[in-house]
Order: sequence, then structure tokens, then C-alpha cells
Amino acid sequence: MTRVGIMTFLHNENCGSSLQAWALQETLRNLGYEPYGLDWRPDRKEQVRNLLASGNSPAVVLDSMRRRKARGERNTAGFERFNREKLSLSSACRDRAALRREAGSCRLLLCGSDQVWSPEWLNSAYFLDFAEGQPRIAYACSLGVSAQPGARKGRMIARLVRPFAAVSVREEEGRAVLERLLPDKAVDVMPDPVMLVPGERWREMCGSPETRRTLACYFLRDQESAWRAAEELAAREKLTLLPLAVTNEGRRRSGALCNPDPLQWLRTIASAGRVITDSFHGAAMAALLGKPLTVVRRWRDGDPASKNSRIDQLMRLAGWTEDGACLPSARVEERLSEQRMKGTAWLSAALEQALKSIGQR
Repeated sequence: MTRVGIMTFLHNENCGSSLQAWALQETLRNLGYEPYGLDWRPDRKEQVRNLLASGNSPAVVLDSMRRRKARGERNTAGFERFNREKLSLSSACRDRAALRREAGSCRLLLCGSDQVWSPEWLNSAYFLDFAEGQPRIAYACSLGVSAQPGARKGRMIARLVRPFAAVSVREEEGRAVLERLLPDKAVDVMPDPVMLVPGERWREMCGSPETRRTLACYFLRDQESAWRAAEELAAREKLTLLPLAVTNEGRRRSGALCNPDPLQWLRTIASAGRVITDSFHGAAMAALLGKPLTVVRRWRDGDPASKNSRIDQLMRLAGWTEDGACLPSARVEERLSEQRMKGTAWLSAALEQALKSIGQR
């Protein structure tokens, strides 16, 4: 069985990130490949090296550290348990030399999905620049932005993407960015890996819980307007507000499930009567599980730092509005099925073509 090495986010303790990593491995297994997650855990020396080489702003790094600290307690053990039990992973890779060693056992290398190509947090390891001869494929990588990166980072991204045998990104906005940087490079738009797995498989994964009269509330940023909208929606529809709490305000709420691990998070959404969220993966999972959905925008439209393009793309391909009035519906189910077939077909063809390029069947 052909082993495919995968680079994606594994340790940012985000439920959506963890579940998309599992979904990509599940899809590869179903296509007849052996998925092998490259467990990238850079040590402090490697982190400093990347900061100096990438052009990432120290201010951005410091702001991220501040926000990370403000999040308070975390559920590291729950996420590590999920990785250990649900993912096929290499040993921990602390530096580029370790990545190259582990990647050496793979015929092909694949990166994606999630914001692994974010210009804000540029890290060349997620562009597979450590590869030594293996073809590189990018599946649904997200840049997370719609604005063109600065000149230096633009040149770096162009150089890093050019060697890929096949490239797909998650958002139309990301394709537009890459097409301006690499006008001769074919770039496709493909659905996030969670959408390659049908709703019934997700329900099976979390034990197919019965639906309850709860409003699953998942916010990645505390906004007074978002919490007010959740309270009004719960009162109007006579639902019990159930925060999936990863923010300080969320953890203070009555009945909150604090810092859920990926399976707890999935089970809560699967059992909810309705979902309200500002999260891409929260919205995607609600759609896949056929839940009525309300989307709250996390950034102002027109904000240069906005990452709303992720949910905008999801809404376009699924054909729903922000108030979720069309969910659930047979038309949304049909469009999700179309996207699943499209993404799986693209991935299968890219892998087969890459194998042919190195003479392997």
C-alpha cells in the first residue's frame, strides 16, 4: 500500500483542525492509500529559525501569544488522546532533519487543509519544502485571506508553491491570490476534508446521539453581539443554550461544556436542535449533520485582516444564507454530495498522476 505523508495542523487544540486531519486520513484510506501524518512539533530553536526566515511580524507573534494566554485553560490531554487513538502519526519531529527522515518512508507528500498557507503565519514546512524527491500535492490549503500578501511574502509563497505537482485551495479568494502570484500555475478550489466524509459517517463516529432541544453555541471569539444573538435565538425557539466553551465568556456561561475534545464537540453538534457559530468548521459540521444553522461573522466586512472568506466560500458551495433559513434541505444535501464527489475525484486523480510521475503503481 502506498504511504502518503501528510502535513497539517495537529497541535493547535482546535476541534475543526483535528477533525479535518482525521477526515483526510479517512479519505486516503478509502482510496487505498496508507495515510501517515508527519507529527510536526518544532522545538524552540526551530520556531526561532522560522520566525527569522519567514518574515512573520514579531508583533503578530506577540499578539498571538497574548490571545493564547487569554484563552486560559486548555484540554491538551483530550486532543492528544484523539491524535493517539484516531490518527496514524509518525514519531514527533522537532526539526527539519526529523521531518526529512520521516518523509523518506513516504512515496508521496500531501499538505492541507486548514490555514497551513496563511501569509500571516507563514511556515515553509507546511509547503513541504523539506521533500527530497517525492511529488508534492496540496489539497484544499487555506490562505485564510482575500488580500494580496506583501511583496516579500508573495515572492516566498510563489517560490514554495511552484514545485507542487497539483495544487488546490479551499477558497476562491485563495485561488485569486495564487493566480496573481503564479499566473502559469493551475490552481483548483476544493472542499475542506470534513466535507469528503458523509454525515452518516460523522454520526457513526460520535455514537449517533439523539437530537435534544439545545442550541449548540460555538464562538472562537467573544463578541457581545454574538452572545446576544444566541440568547435571543434560544429564547425565541425555546432551546437550552449549550456553549461549546473555548473563550473566557463561554466558560462563564451556565451549562457550558468547557474546552471539549474533538469527539465531545462533534457529539454536541450532532445532538443539537440548532447551531450558532462564527467558526468555519462549526458551520461545515452543522451542514453535514443537517442542523439548522445561524452564522455569526467574526470580522467586519472590509477589514484587511478579515478571514470571513472561509465561511463565505462554504456558504457559496452549500447554497445557504447566513441565517440558515435553508438548512436543513434536500438541495443543500445534494450540493454537499456534489462537493464530496468533486473533492474525492480530484484527490484520487492527483495521487494517481503523482505516482505515474515516479513510475509507481
